[in-house]
Amino acid sequence: MHRFLPAKRAMMVFYLLLALVGVAVDFLLYNYVSMLSIDVLKMISMIVWAAIIVTAVFIVPHYFVNAKVVLTKTEIAAAGGFVTYRNDYMPITAVKSVSSIITPLGTITGLNFVVVNALGARLIIPFLRKGDALELTSLINDLVKQREEEAHEPHE
Repeated sequence: MHRFLPAKRAMMVFYLLLALVGVAVDFLLYNYVSMLSIDVLKMISMIVWAAIIVTAVFIVPHYFVNAKVVLTKTEIAAAGGFVTYRNDYMPITAVKSVSSIITPLGTITGLNFVVVNALGARLIIPFLRKGDALELTSLINDLVKQREEEAHEPHE
């Protein structure tokens, strides 16, 4: 059994993106929305920053604390979710292909993904460290190859 957790660097990237969104909204409000009074602009800005803080304090950590991927010889189990908690299971016998998506700055950001394809289904495993994404892809691919070899062996 192999267990993989999301990259903590991806959480830091989310925090950075949330801060950039807040700054961008403030910039646009105060520089391009001139029809509203300054008090209304401040109120809108406070609401936006409150939403960003709630997201940063509750939603993002909820995902990164609860997310995990467990790979056994018989199935892939992925759990997590930003707002709701979700469990996905895929038997190894259903897997047709596996792909890893390594972003250009994936080593730094942790924004790497593994996509497991089956007939009529797809399991996307996000936010893995580069090494974990490559290892998970290799392990799944080896299990699929092993299954294919066993299927082609002559039975007595």
